[in-house]
Amino acid sequence: MSGHAAGNGASGASHDRLRVDVAVVGRGAVGAAAALAAARAGWSTALIGRRGTAQASTPVDPWDLRVFALSPLARTLLDSIGVWPLLDAARVAAVHDMRVWPVFASRADELHFSAYESCIDALAWIVEQRNLMQALERALGAAPVQIIDAGFASFSGSAFAGSGSRSSPPLTEDPGAPAQPSRSPSGVRELLLDDGRRVEARLVIGADGALSPVRAAAGIRHTLSEYPQRALVAHFDTALSHRDGAYQWFGEDGILALLPLPAEPRGYAPLSADGGRSRAHPDSASAGTAAPAKARRVSSPVGRVSIVWSAPGALADELQALAPEDLAARVERASGSLLGAMTPISRVQQFPLRLIRVSSMTAGRVALAGDAAHVVHPLAGQGMNLGFGDVAELTRILGARDAVDDPGDGRLLHRYERRRAEPVAAMRFTTDALQRLFDHHHPPVPAPLDRLARAAVRTGWRVVAHSHLMRTLLIGRAVR
Repeated sequence: MSGHAAGNGASGASHDRLRVDVAVVGRGAVGAAAALAAARAGWSTALIGRRGTAQASTPVDPWDLRVFALSPLARTLLDSIGVWPLLDAARVAAVHDMRVWPVFASRADELHFSAYESCIDALAWIVEQRNLMQALERALGAAPVQIIDAGFASFSGSAFAGSGSRSSPPLTEDPGAPAQPSRSPSGVRELLLDDGRRVEARLVIGADGALSPVRAAAGIRHTLSEYPQRALVAHFDTALSHRDGAYQWFGEDGILALLPLPAEPRGYAPLSADGGRSRAHPDSASAGTAAPAKARRVSSPVGRVSIVWSAPGALADELQALAPEDLAARVERASGSLLGAMTPISRVQQFPLRLIRVSSMTAGRVALAGDAAHVVHPLAGQGMNLGFGDVAELTRILGARDAVDDPGDGRLLHRYERRRAEPVAAMRFTTDALQRLFDHHHPPVPAPLDRLARAAVRTGWRVVAHSHLMRTLLIGRAVR
């Protein structure tokens, strides 16, 4: 795209006012990727937000508890903005197979997804959050992006809330969406920051998380629903190899997933000489976190996995209260000893599970991305991929040959919302429906029909499990 002044990333009229084409709010992975993509497309870009922690591994905490299963589409985006080559490859695990069962500890009615059969390099890549954030920060350090270490406070009055050409169609066709701000000849949004600075931008990308101050300031409504489950995450050594596979079980105790990790990553530290009793982790006293205690390590472990156990609230508390070796035994039983004996190598942490819907992904010169636009159940591991999908689609639209020379033009934002509506809605429906169908504690239908409904689910599961075409179609949707 020509005619966009990237220069040093911005221009300004005074020391406390910055003017850019694109202002991205949010210093997480989606926000950083959006800023890099906008800058590469030639738009002068600012990235606004307080820097999070992207800590290196330590002997106490060699593995980040937050890991992401990045899809081929996410990898393509990260490649295009120069981030993927900056990842520590020794700490990235490819997923070539995924096997799913409808009952805990079962091997019956296996649903098998294969990268080889689908003719793709991998179904996903497991990447730690800190590995991803460190790579994004390195890429930002070499990019023409103005980084502003301050928080977003609000937008100024409607005098700065332009929405592009007067011929632009409405940004949303949702009749219940909030009214659009008045147009301004200046065609910019003015952002007020919590340190007193001001930024004027023709497009604001709100990638500031599930609580999103940008979403609230833009007048975009949202609904939040709490799932009756919480996610427990932890890492384990295993006696058997995971064979580059991911494994998942549904059942009365929730949803359990085992995700592959590299067996001997750089920076991994064995248990200490006192028999494995770790030093207190600085976060171990925080809510929802338990530090590992003394545990017997399996001899010569050949595998390593990260678990995500979406468990009913009472069970989640019970599991987190277990001694590390007892939790390992519980996970081993729930997985039918698929990977042999398991030994804890990390703390255990708990996360709430939520569903967030927004009335619109856009408003006047504002586009939402990532958790600010949608939060879904993590059973499919697609939350980060949806956010990167937002960035990829917005980048394609802003870089199209027929794009007007204004990144915040209402026609472009309307196109962005229309193109993201189907994949977001499909993923939200799929994950929400699966959670409800397998939630034995809160059945989705009245009790008299529950047995019939579950029989129908089992029949449908077997049909998919034995249909190569249906499995291929599911993989095609998941990796887009």
